[in-house]
Amino acid sequence: MMDNNKWYVLQVQTGSELDVQKELLRRGVEAVVPLENRQIHRAKQWISKQYIVFSGYVFIRMMYSWSQYYILSGINGVIRLLGGGHQPEPLTQSETEWILSLNDLLKEPSVLKLTENSYEVISGVLLDLKDNIIKVERHHRRAVVKLHIAGQEQIIKLSYVLQTPDNNED
Repeated sequence: MMDNNKWYVLQVQTGSELDVQKELLRRGVEAVVPLENRQIHRAKQWISKQYIVFSGYVFIRMMYSWSQYYILSGINGVIRLLGGGHQPEPLTQSETEWILSLNDLLKEPSVLKLTENSYEVISGVLLDLKDNIIKVERHHRRAVVKLHIAGQEQIIKLSYVLQTPDNNED
């Protein structure tokens, strides 16, 4: 039997991602919200706190139909499926594999080596995304990354830590 289920991107109200995921799972719909252990500077130290990577989005696996769409749209916080119209665009196989691997990839922040005028990605998920980095926010230790998911441009921020003798891979 062939599996006709595909992965789609569901746009939701920002802040409702985990509630929507919980409701989808309760209704038997496979749903993923990639989380990052983000580095936050608080009280003069860096701590790790969980953050949603794609604010305002939940990734779902289903066989698309209008009836399925109306079930989704009845969930509080759901806005629409990306790709719009009568046939939303499913994720490609490579997008799906990447999204599904993100939670594991983001358990540890990427490591960057900073110099006065540049940076080098040493390890972590940012190594695979280095060509997509559009800005490094040194003060907040975040890399701004431009991606295309389901045919739409997405800008995300991912944490990094600075290279130290402990995480130096030279």
